[in-house]
Amino acid sequence: MKKILLFFVLAASALFAQTNENESVASTNGPVVTAIDGYAARVDSKVITYSEVRESAAPYVQKLMKAYKGRELAERIQATHIDAREALIEDELFKLETKDRGLTLSDKVLEDEINKHIRERFNNDRTLLVKALTARRMTMEEWRTEVSEKLTVRVFYNQEVTRRASVPETSVRAEYDKNLDQYFIPFKVRYQFIMISKGKTAEETAAKKKLAEDTLKKLQAGTPFNELAKAVSEGDLAVTAWRSPDDVHEQLRPALKETPAGQSSDLIETPSEFYIVNIVERREQGYTPFEEVQTKIKNKLLDAEKERLHKALIESIRVKHFIERY
Repeated sequence: MKKILLFFVLAASALFAQTNENESVASTNGPVVTAIDGYAARVDSKVITYSEVRESAAPYVQKLMKAYKGRELAERIQATHIDAREALIEDELFKLETKDRGLTLSDKVLEDEINKHIRERFNNDRTLLVKALTARRMTMEEWRTEVSEKLTVRVFYNQEVTRRASVPETSVRAEYDKNLDQYFIPFKVRYQFIMISKGKTAEETAAKKKLAEDTLKKLQAGTPFNELAKAVSEGDLAVTAWRSPDDVHEQLRPALKETPAGQSSDLIETPSEFYIVNIVERREQGYTPFEEVQTKIKNKLLDAEKERLHKALIESIRVKHFIERY
């Protein structure tokens, strides 16, 4: 899917790329990324320059410069420029293929696309468009041709890849069954507890045990758990997040596993405390239902199918042309 995204994003019109003509990269300990112009690649007689590569990669590079620095930044910028070069090569191959097939757009479709660009990119102000074209030393007719070529490629690509990609429902189910372990839901509970420490002496322990036993009797007689917890508990009163019994005190695990939701455990004794556990919710172990992940799985398989069709289409076009990278 990465290739497809690069094709649509990195090969976008230079007119709409936000670039810095004086682009420079801070000194790093990694690979040096230069701003020298020259040939980056050639497809038949079409030359792709380094400035075009940098211009196409600029939106990605700006994000990288906010997230990374030093050697890692330099390496990621270099990788992005390579990806941009490949996207521009593919873009040129698609243009050549649409011309070979004689694909064209109706005047209305092209005019609608041009008006859309002016409306969305230039706030419906043609004078701003003229200024942008002047900065690029491009005529209006040349720009119309550029827009036409890119839209034709989009339509062609949509027909050959996007619309052809499909995944049978049986394949979606098979993918779910094959990776069922990924959808396993372990048993977890949400609970709260009353904790009473034993104290340091035998007398304190005896008194605390009596308090814990009396608390349990009141609870069994119908006194609300929260009321008793506020009165006697020495621990956190909040309901826990979802937890696996394996992640808590060993002495509490049987109660967490066996006590029904909405009920409280018997008195639990540990080396240093007495506990009464109240189970708020139980989530039994099982698997995420197929229906809940069906769309996600289908989209994943669709992306893989689009990537396969993309590669196959590129290879079928590539063999008909001369490509050189510098």
